[in-house]
Amino acid sequence: MGHSAAVRQAYIRLERLTPLPADCGRLCGKRCCKGGDEDGMVLFPGEEDPKGAFAVSDCEILGVPARFAVCKGPCRREARPLSCRIFPFAPYLDGAGKLTAIPDPRAKYICPLLKEDALPLVDPRFIGAVEKSFAQILEAEAARPMLEAYSRVLDEYKRFTG
Repeated sequence: MGHSAAVRQAYIRLERLTPLPADCGRLCGKRCCKGGDEDGMVLFPGEEDPKGAFAVSDCEILGVPARFAVCKGPCRREARPLSCRIFPFAPYLDGAGKLTAIPDPRAKYICPLLKEDALPLVDPRFIGAVEKSFAQILEAEAARPMLEAYSRVLDEYKRFTG
């Protein structure tokens, strides 16, 4: 079956764009790709289960059905889910329903790109590509309930991480 058309477009749009025009994993020893058996990422509407080193399970985000993929080792770069491709940022719907890409509050203490002096170095084309990708997913996948719930969870994290 494969990914939806909107997700395929997002994968293509984000294929060569990264937060920095260099391998940011060299700054931190690729911390975002390391974790335990409970660490992973949400799969967004329209994404198929990733191939390779992932264990996927059903979950809920504030009562909204979702799927969660846990890393089980190194993966092929082209198999990464959207959550990995956009890290350390996240799609966010504010209270008025406006979609933006925000620094993921869960990544604040993991990723050096979220340090105040590093944020200006993030490629604005990357942020634009994240926002455009999720605007298309939002429209094509009836993803609003999931993205709203996801955003409210991010709000809770922001309360604790500042």
